[in-house]
Amino acid sequence: MKTLFTTTLLALGLVVLTGCGTLKPIGPLAPEVPITQQGQPLPGAPVASSPPAIRPTPPAMFVTPSDVDPDNPYLAAQQLAAEFEADRKTISTAPTTVEISRIKGGVKQK
Repeated sequence: MKTLFTTTLLALGLVVLTGCGTLKPIGPLAPEVPITQQGQPLPGAPVASSPPAIRPTPPAMFVTPSDVDPDNPYLAAQQLAAEFEADRKTISTAPTTVEISRIKGGVKQK
């Protein structure tokens, strides 16, 4: 009986010392949670839009396996290097989208 009382007292002491920071009140009498902490978009905030994806240019096929000759494989390697260079030049760079966020008082400004 004495060990049960001691264990219960020890457990109650640990609960008091650690606090109840993770428990949140619910119900009609609980304080209202700010809208910035509800995980919902702010009213009147613009909807984020992303730019359309760029369709890549298909790779060139200058050299095929039938073009490789056992007598002169260096010619095929040279043509393949030219093909890689042509493919590299056709790759367009993606547009850079810069977004600067200004947050004051926990609310994102325009």
